[in-house]
Formats: sequence, C-alpha cells, structure tokens
Amino acid sequence: MSRLLIAVLTILSLVAPASAESKIDILTILDQFMISKAVASKCTPPDKEKRAKFLLNMETVRLHATQRLKKMYPKATDEMIAKGAMQRQAELNKGVSEIVAKEGCDGPQIKEALKRFDIQADMNLFALTKDK
Repeated sequence: MSRLLIAVLTILSLVAPASAESKIDILTILDQFMISKAVASKCTPPDKEKRAKFLLNMETVRLHATQRLKKMYPKATDEMIAKGAMQRQAELNKGVSEIVAKEGCDGPQIKEALKRFDIQADMNLFALTKDK
C-alpha cells in the first residue's frame, strides 16, 4: 500500500509543463490550476465570485485527474490520491512563495500565472461535465 502511495505522489510531483511536442494531459492541467491558485492567493486575491468560479473549474479538473490516476494506479484510493494532491499543492505553494520572494508579484512567471488564473476562472468546465 505504501508503495502505491509513493507511486501516486511521484506522478503528482513529476508532472511538469509539457514540451511543445508532447500532449498536455489532465495532470499537467491540474498542476497549472494549482500554480494559478497559489499565485493568485499570494499576489492578488480574487473577489469571492471569481474565486468560486475558479474553484468550481479546478474541482472539475481534479475529478478528471483523479480518474486518470485511478486508471494508472487501479489500487489507489480516493483518499490516497487526495493526499497526494494536497502534498503537491503544498510543494507548489512553497515554490510560488520562493519566486515571489525573489521577483515579487511583477515577475514574468507570476504575471503569466495571474493571466492563467483569470482564464481558468472564466472557463465554464462545469457545464461540460454536469450532464454526465
């Protein structure tokens, strides 16, 4: 069981932005949501409505990522996957904090993540999944 947890944590921690030649998968998209969330909360906290829309879209992505991880690791439980995701979010929060400490909220990576947060909040991913 612990080996499976390590495998789930490893896949969550190794997901990196896709190269131009590779397909972006749902785990990379979840990472992008996690980074956007960390940056927005650190630099420009959104209003309640925008935050709610973002979190609804992030939850939709998280559900699809969980399904993907279950296919990759059939013995993984929802609890194991959720724990891995929480650890991944903590790692990304730490990384964002380090970048903000060095570059401030006006750094190019931070600005890009803030733009991505706005785009992710304005998506309507829930509409794509609520009928399924």
